[in-house]
Amino acid sequence: MGMNVSDAPLFPFKRSRPFDPPELYARARAERPVFPVTLWNGQRAWLLTRQQEFRAVLTDPRFSGEFARPDFPAVTQARVAIDKGERAFVGMDNPRHGHYRRMFTKEFTARRMNALRPRVEAITADLLDAMAKKGAPVDLVEALAVELPSLVMCELFGSPYEDHTFIMNCAAGRHGLKQSPEEAHRTARALVDYCRRLIESKEKSPADDMLSRVIAEHVVTGALSREDLAEICSMILRAGHDTTTNMIGLGTMLLLQHPDQLAELKRDASLVDSAVEELLRFLAPVQFAPRRVALEDVEIGGALIRRGEGVFALTPSANRDEAVFASPDTVDLHRDASQHLTFGYGIHQCLGQGLARIELQVVFAMLFERFPNLRLAVPAEQIPYKDDMQIYGVYRLPVAW
Repeated sequence: MGMNVSDAPLFPFKRSRPFDPPELYARARAERPVFPVTLWNGQRAWLLTRQQEFRAVLTDPRFSGEFARPDFPAVTQARVAIDKGERAFVGMDNPRHGHYRRMFTKEFTARRMNALRPRVEAITADLLDAMAKKGAPVDLVEALAVELPSLVMCELFGSPYEDHTFIMNCAAGRHGLKQSPEEAHRTARALVDYCRRLIESKEKSPADDMLSRVIAEHVVTGALSREDLAEICSMILRAGHDTTTNMIGLGTMLLLQHPDQLAELKRDASLVDSAVEELLRFLAPVQFAPRRVALEDVEIGGALIRRGEGVFALTPSANRDEAVFASPDTVDLHRDASQHLTFGYGIHQCLGQGLARIELQVVFAMLFERFPNLRLAVPAEQIPYKDDMQIYGVYRLPVAW
């Protein structure tokens, strides 16, 4: 390919195939794994395309994850507006990150998440019943992929179900690649305002939910301000809705396009846990994260990253690293995909990954058990993909059975 350091193409790149990352990622892994790019504002940034450098940077204190820094990298101008307004711990370094995150970790323990599994199964069963009652064709995104995470987050958070469309729209509004900075900022603030009102409601009428417990334990004691809780509440709500929704829609589409692998899953129900890990590895819906900025000149993977230059640790590329996964561009539900980095790495690893896994395990077990003949209701080429979003997925998925 003849990659030299003066070649710093404009990032992000386009996909040529819907389930695969841009082709340049694989070439970069082979020839220049820490690859220079140019961002929308002319800023130099670097792509980490292999797991080795991905893990190294995310545990290196010479790189910052502070969104508010003026040199923090972003793929669009709108994203800069969102980053500057982000006040939850997702955009902080330690020790502030750890201070806030610790207040929520016990709400996401394996024990607490597993206790939710029967409720997730009941919600899924109800949604599949509603699909069957409505009759084919059904848009699986609308009927299942959006509804399940919304209902589960309502259960966890104690937010009213009728608000879920608003929450989803706010989450999606943060992730577009084409909206204006003003639109992005307005959408982000709208969800924080919503969370302020939800907190006020919970203070007046506490219930057995995460928000009520956090208020009692940390807000009432003065350890956490209501404003900080509103910011964190917004972060958890949007994360719990948007990424899982996209994994359900995109994962179902992938399985329908790989009938041999789907047949394996239908034949052996015990395969579902490893199937979910492989889907997470292969699809990696968060396209341009995690991100960092160098606090000093650092040499990584043969590249000199200058102070103030941004870094994109590319999950979709690291999950296709040939040094970690044999035949990484092949879907194999029997594979041990546990080394995937879809939930991040280091201190910012996804807090809700246990819940996301449970939702996906339940969905992919129950969906094909209930509808063993599930199929696309339109030609595959008519499925609209989210090429204009930072979190990848499908907009619609019409199915029949």
